[in-house]
Amino acid sequence: MRNLFAATIVDNYATRAGRMVLHALTLTLVSLMLAACGSGGFNENGTEAAATRLSIGKALFNEVTLSASGQQACATCHADETAHADPLGTTLPVGGLTMDQEGFRSSPSLRYLAANAAFQRVRDLAFGGFTWDGRADSLADQPAIPLLDKSEMANENLGAVVARMRKLSYFEDFRRVYDLPSNATDQQIFDALRLALATYQLEDPSFRLFNSKFDRFLDGKVTLTAEESRGLAIFNDATKGNCASCHPSQVGPDGSKPIFTNFSYAALGLPRNPIIKANANPNFYDMGLCGPKRTDLANRQGFCGQFKVPTLRNIAVTAPYFHNASVATLEQAVSFYATRDIDPARWYPVVEGRPDVFNDLPLRLRGNVIQTAPFGLAPGSAPLLSTQDVSDLVAFLRTLTDDNPANR
Repeated sequence: MRNLFAATIVDNYATRAGRMVLHALTLTLVSLMLAACGSGGFNENGTEAAATRLSIGKALFNEVTLSASGQQACATCHADETAHADPLGTTLPVGGLTMDQEGFRSSPSLRYLAANAAFQRVRDLAFGGFTWDGRADSLADQPAIPLLDKSEMANENLGAVVARMRKLSYFEDFRRVYDLPSNATDQQIFDALRLALATYQLEDPSFRLFNSKFDRFLDGKVTLTAEESRGLAIFNDATKGNCASCHPSQVGPDGSKPIFTNFSYAALGLPRNPIIKANANPNFYDMGLCGPKRTDLANRQGFCGQFKVPTLRNIAVTAPYFHNASVATLEQAVSFYATRDIDPARWYPVVEGRPDVFNDLPLRLRGNVIQTAPFGLAPGSAPLLSTQDVSDLVAFLRTLTDDNPANR
């Protein structure tokens, strides 16, 4: 019933540090090249193109000098090659003033978010919002979080960000294309920066290519293999994978292609990830909607443990998986759904002879964990998803990978 109600609402809802430094150096070169051509690039005839809102937004997305360390840009944690999620080989994002502060959440893909909207609660359900806990209400609100987070871009305040903005070689282009007066205030500049970053994500085609094999299948241009077809059937079967209850796969009434998320939230009962530094404190729990990063729902215990349901588009290139990066491969991620309850010792530490299930939540809140299919079975039960089903699902999920020019 919960999934049916949620679907109805949504239908109407419209190496780590080393790799990060290397990636930051690459972004620095990109920024320098963008600056050298006024952030506008060049036309086909070799003449310099005028800066636009889109080209400025792209430059700022790749601008490492907006961070206190001078080594981190938005693109550092949201790389084009991995569908604007964590770069290949990265487990958790690393940032801060000296690039030594590890976050405790994986960087989700920024793709296919144009249909998302502001966070809202409907009865005991939550929808919308940006980031894993939905605390940003728009793509323009979202950038303020990493810009000012001490473990990310680590600016002390809005003024520090703007001071860095004013030093950019293309600041006058930015001011001009975003209609800022010569005496613009810090707040006006900061707001225009946020708008520019949102503009890039909304207008650049790379954020919604809709050109995966599955898209070509929907267009009648290719056929799925037998394994992929079985995987799609399992994905949509409410008594088997039941994936489509949170990741709708149907074409919309207006012909729009599915984005494979209903922008809802769920508590999956993931295993605690021991490599997360914050987890060394046994009293620390990342509980998503009810904290610690989000604070306005701290007293709504029913929301504790719930995190945003991400799009499954490009899921094959965004490892590791889930908000806490607790699962390394796509095969393991699907297997978690298949065996979480029937073989808990596979996923959770065994304490005094029993698996400590849902151990990334305090004991009093473990009842929040979702139990709908394919979950909800007793240990030792026959699985709803066989080993072949898991393989078929993985094959189907791989058809959702964009044909990304950045990967050619």
